[in-house]
Amino acid sequence: MKQIKDPIYEYISIDDDYINVIDSPEYQRLRNVIQTSFQSLYPSALHNRFTHSIGVFHLGRKLFTSFRENVKNNFPCFFIGDWDKLQKTFLLACLLHDVGHSPFSHTGEGFYKDNFREEIHKSLSADSELHQDMEHGTGKPHEAMSAIVGLKLIRRLGITDIDEGLFIRAITGVKYEKKSAPDDHLIENIVIGMLNGSLIDVDKLDYLIRDGYVTGFNTMSLDVERLFAAYTIADYTDSSASEYKVPAYKRSALSVIENVTFANDLERHWIQNHPSILYDARLVDLTIASYDSFMKRKYRDVLTENTVFTQTALSLDGYIDQGVPLSLLSDDDIITYLKNGEDKSENAVLLKKQYFGRGERLKALWKSESEFSHLEREIMGSAIRRSFKAALKAISGHAFFINENEMEKAKKQKELMEAAEQSEDPDLKSAAATSRRAQEAVIRIFTTFHQFCIEKSLDFTFAFIFVEHHYESNYSKLQNSDIYIEFSKKRVIPFRDALSVTAVQPDEDEKNGYYYIFSSSKNICQMQAKNEDFGREILRYISRNWIT
Repeated sequence: MKQIKDPIYEYISIDDDYINVIDSPEYQRLRNVIQTSFQSLYPSALHNRFTHSIGVFHLGRKLFTSFRENVKNNFPCFFIGDWDKLQKTFLLACLLHDVGHSPFSHTGEGFYKDNFREEIHKSLSADSELHQDMEHGTGKPHEAMSAIVGLKLIRRLGITDIDEGLFIRAITGVKYEKKSAPDDHLIENIVIGMLNGSLIDVDKLDYLIRDGYVTGFNTMSLDVERLFAAYTIADYTDSSASEYKVPAYKRSALSVIENVTFANDLERHWIQNHPSILYDARLVDLTIASYDSFMKRKYRDVLTENTVFTQTALSLDGYIDQGVPLSLLSDDDIITYLKNGEDKSENAVLLKKQYFGRGERLKALWKSESEFSHLEREIMGSAIRRSFKAALKAISGHAFFINENEMEKAKKQKELMEAAEQSEDPDLKSAAATSRRAQEAVIRIFTTFHQFCIEKSLDFTFAFIFVEHHYESNYSKLQNSDIYIEFSKKRVIPFRDALSVTAVQPDEDEKNGYYYIFSSSKNICQMQAKNEDFGREILRYISRNWIT
């Protein structure tokens, strides 16, 4: 037994089995994987996946203990399984739920390959039900990788008294679907939802509490003790008079559930989607892509997979014996690649300047979705608004900077595509024509910005980020959730019927996303000196010159 001092939860006691997991190289790697990309806005947000995972373990133990006690007190004969085995499986899943995270957490996980279902099936070939239930997905890429890496670690450490299939399910959120009766696998599915639920789980609770602590963005006090004490199962009668048991919170938890929802909304709206954080994340994303490409070129005889973000790269041995400096892949590898400047490509040099030189970064012309929406509706007609937004969205996957160099690259690419259109191969000809039309959209956007700079005597220096989804409150999810409230033994109702607040539904324009435009401090100061609102002026120019 050891104790770990946590700044939020005080002392966390951890049994030896779990200490062996924490002491492993795979788990220690998480010390070097940052929890969020918030540092660009909140310099104190230095927390990592290591501390977060221990926090999730701590909350998981508290929630499971309370839930187990409530179920045994209220329905002593309902669950005939092994509570101790269930608890250990769940707590190991809590501890290891992020062990497969990529460098820079969610920013890097898009580089993982996607054949996780078959890899998990190889590890648990006897569990055909799990393989079937994974048909519709294996969770997010980092969840699937965590399940695979975590299972291998558990087996290596000789931990056998757990349910390996449930361990995989709890991390990936894959619930048991096959049921002969409504109550089949109810407890197991509730346990899965405790770690990987749609709205409230110990993973989300820890990051909301911990993110608020390190950023100082403390908006709500989340009374987890009250929430956990209220979690149980209850008898529910639906509209057809069918009776079955459901996961439920006692009425004392109503205010806490709404507080958790509101806290999540505030973090997503005002922190995660802040333009400075999105810009920083985009730089990291481009750097990771550059690192991946550089390593595959330099060590092409060894790194033969589609990406260097593999299970081997996350392991202690890695590719070291094969002459490649790659093991326990983490943020440090990406930062070292960038700062040491071994990659002399134009792209790598630009990213290095932008990432390490704050003065080199471009600044957003508006600071929130709300400000953007007001400007856009005031200045642009609906047809222009939708057409320009659609064009930005179409190129957002492969364009970020808008400047002279990028425009010249785009024009050269178009010339290559035009040449390919002369091919006698009909498939190549068709593909080239499609690519050329897309490239013309890129050039059209670049040209619009270039002409604006000429008119206003500005440097041709811009970037843009398209945000795919309009912010939508989690209250809308609460209205359709599977959460129930027990007011009394005879009165159990869906949470949506107890809501005191409802979410405002976005209109069609908002559902299509929004965008941020960035430019240099020099350009911004130049516009301010002329007493002109940069954001307003560029949208006015687009509105006058964009042809739908």
